[in-house]
Amino acid sequence: MLTAKQLAAALLLIALTGPTRALAGPTTDPPPTTGEPDCIISVFSGQCELTVTDEVNRPGDSDTPGKTTKVSKKGCVFEGKPIPCTTEDGFWDPSSGCYLLPRDKPMTLGDTSKIKPGSKFYRCWVLLDVVDGKPVGEARFESEIKEPGEPETIDPRVAARQVVDDMNFVAPQLGLSPFVQSARREGVVNSPVWMWVTDPGESTTGPLSARVSLGGVTIEAVGTVDRIEWSMGDGNTVSCKGAGTPFDRSSVEGKSLREVPASPTCGHKYVKTSRCEKGGKFPVSATAYWNVHWTGGGMEGDIPLQFSRSTLLSVIDLRPVLVAPDGASEPEVSTPARSC
Repeated sequence: MLTAKQLAAALLLIALTGPTRALAGPTTDPPPTTGEPDCIISVFSGQCELTVTDEVNRPGDSDTPGKTTKVSKKGCVFEGKPIPCTTEDGFWDPSSGCYLLPRDKPMTLGDTSKIKPGSKFYRCWVLLDVVDGKPVGEARFESEIKEPGEPETIDPRVAARQVVDDMNFVAPQLGLSPFVQSARREGVVNSPVWMWVTDPGESTTGPLSARVSLGGVTIEAVGTVDRIEWSMGDGNTVSCKGAGTPFDRSSVEGKSLREVPASPTCGHKYVKTSRCEKGGKFPVSATAYWNVHWTGGGMEGDIPLQFSRSTLLSVIDLRPVLVAPDGASEPEVSTPARSC
């Protein structure tokens, strides 16, 4: 029979110098699609409020509210005086001197049979003066008619939405660096986890730009990533400014987990296991928060977007075991598993 001293001498901790294993295989969600944000004209300020809810929705995810931003009213003038680019009477059209609202049918005393097929019709609120920064005018009975072949008058905000809708934004692929000496891909409590984007580029981390002419308006749009927020599944969120630093496995060869350095740009440490989570794994997701700044038609604005991707990560706790001397049957765990 072993003495107490012999048992104490046989107590060994699990080796922490085994080969490292990086988490492989990012999720394969389909490329995201963007929707068209709504535009609401404020009758008080004459500004367009863009409500954006563009995001990637995965099965089981809860809906995340979109963000709201206001479009700047820079660039529109009348006889040298600055005016709102949009009001409740429509958007400013310098060529006609009117604020225009699209209409399905023309209002005219003329012969409608002479109107060319495919013409566009607008209600004209003709601008007469600017008093204390506010436009003064009146609604004109005759519709403003734009015939085919003429540059189509289009609200720059509508053109901007179309341009942003066609830009190729993609949710980033995820890279994580859990380590354990076994073949299972698991993270370890109190061991640094590095997080990064495995496919950085224009579509995933920006900047992504576009220049498109629509309806006589040239829109220039540049999308940049403000931050990437990692939801680690344990109640913690890590906000990273960029794509993160890829983990170099060779840099820690021969080192124990305690010697693994933390990521210099984007990392996390788990203080509990995922054993009590659904499926025994933490749901990890990364959300890229974009801002698209656009200019065109004497206007400019900002449209915030967000795109997410998720994966699962098992996190375990390395606990000491008693190793029996030669001839004994089974090693014995020295500490019981923590309850959920």
